[in-house]
Amino acid sequence: MTAAPDRTETGATPGPPGLTFLEVLDDLVARTPDAEAVVAPEGRVTWAALADRAERFAQVLAGAGLRPGERLGILLPNGLRWIVATLAAHRAGLTVVPINTWYRAPEIAHVLDEAGVRLVVTEESVFGRDTLAELAAAGMPERFPGTAQRPGALVWPRGDTLPATADGAVPLPGVGPEDLAYVLFTSGSTAKPKPVPIAHGKLMRNTYEIGRRMHLVPGDRLWIAAPFFFAYGCSNAMPVAMTHGATLCVEERVTGDGSLAFLARERCTVYYALAAATRILLAAPTFGRHDISALRTGSTGFTAEDKRLVIEELGVDGVCSVYGLTEAYGHSTVSDAHDPVEVRLATAGHVVPTQEIRITGDDGEVVSAGGTGEIELRGCVIDGYLGDPALGAGVFREGGWMRTGDLGTLDDEGRLRIVGRRKEMLKVKGINIAPVEVEELLCAHPAVDQAFVVGVPGVDGDEVMIAAVVPRGAPRADLADLLTAHVRERAASYKVPSRIEVLAQADVPLTDTGKTSKRLLRERYL
Repeated sequence: MTAAPDRTETGATPGPPGLTFLEVLDDLVARTPDAEAVVAPEGRVTWAALADRAERFAQVLAGAGLRPGERLGILLPNGLRWIVATLAAHRAGLTVVPINTWYRAPEIAHVLDEAGVRLVVTEESVFGRDTLAELAAAGMPERFPGTAQRPGALVWPRGDTLPATADGAVPLPGVGPEDLAYVLFTSGSTAKPKPVPIAHGKLMRNTYEIGRRMHLVPGDRLWIAAPFFFAYGCSNAMPVAMTHGATLCVEERVTGDGSLAFLARERCTVYYALAAATRILLAAPTFGRHDISALRTGSTGFTAEDKRLVIEELGVDGVCSVYGLTEAYGHSTVSDAHDPVEVRLATAGHVVPTQEIRITGDDGEVVSAGGTGEIELRGCVIDGYLGDPALGAGVFREGGWMRTGDLGTLDDEGRLRIVGRRKEMLKVKGINIAPVEVEELLCAHPAVDQAFVVGVPGVDGDEVMIAAVVPRGAPRADLADLLTAHVRERAASYKVPSRIEVLAQADVPLTDTGKTSKRLLRERYL
């Protein structure tokens, strides 16, 4: 069991400036009311202006009959409206339910039903899709305010400061540290997305510590184009920025040349993006013509190659290596921005002070340093999923420990190295193989951009290892042969894939929450 030492600067009392989004916002307004809070497609606002808009929108929500503890869905692209709606919901005592903008009616219906959404803030069309038609098909047909305050859709046009005007003022209850900030939806490769309850207090404490590992300071400018409906946006980047007084520089999506121009123009200092966004930026025709040298730290992952691209190609020298999941309030382990590059490439850093970590074997016993087993977390993690207790069956252990399903090791200094998913482990020729090990070998070849290793049933209970690779640039006709030789020269023979398939990026299958689906890949090659 490991709890990491505090490795950031000393001299200040650790702890966020508040234990709810509202307390943090009020602190920012009190200290730096005229500092820039958000830069987004809809414009720019200071902390004082942001708080004012949230207050006025909260009056609209309360005046419409929404009561403390009820759930507000947000079906909008990234931007100022998304952030205002979230803070307004909290001011009105509500919980926010982010809705995936890629979802169709049946998937939206699942979110609305599982979370008990009362009202959805949206616009008539999001990325070309008729959202009102999708909501109607999902069972939410009434347009705000509906009949007798029935659930409905509150349309917020892009050009409007607020979607409606409140009739008078009513007392606003606000929220406390134990109240839910969000109900987020996350899934593995086999189940429908599960509702994850995220409380304000744990969220503020955990994300504050994430920002300390990055050495964030007031005046930093955090770039985020990952969808806010994912935890990486709304329950990671947003509170990380706010608890450290950083400006949120928000884009609706990564656009290559456009994002590079935005990063340069806004002098962004904090890089919040994962592998796909990094590759889009590096592939942009104007890469190298924009001055993005202000970028100095941030968060990325997860393979060594993903991190190398950010550090060496984008030039973000202090980007942090991380490990996390929605159920554990953002990141659970984070390297220090000042750690040596080789440490950040090879490990996911130390556990944050708000959590504990241990590695356990099949019998549930803690393994010694260097041993491989399942990663378990305690502290700022959820106690269970929302609703049906069966959703958490086998996940939560006595003593507050949460099983992640991920495999890893802790070195002698307590740094985590990810091995893979327990259910993704392969047995080839009677030998257990972690797919991530072979994936890293494949990604080390200059012709490979991404690699995904799966197993399909073979004979006598054995498995056949298949690797799907996304090439870097135009694929070579002999790429599979080159990669087979590449792995054979660097690893034991049983780690050489039996088959190597070349995929276009657009053909990589995804789960409901946008992650690569090993299950769908496996089914493709059965």
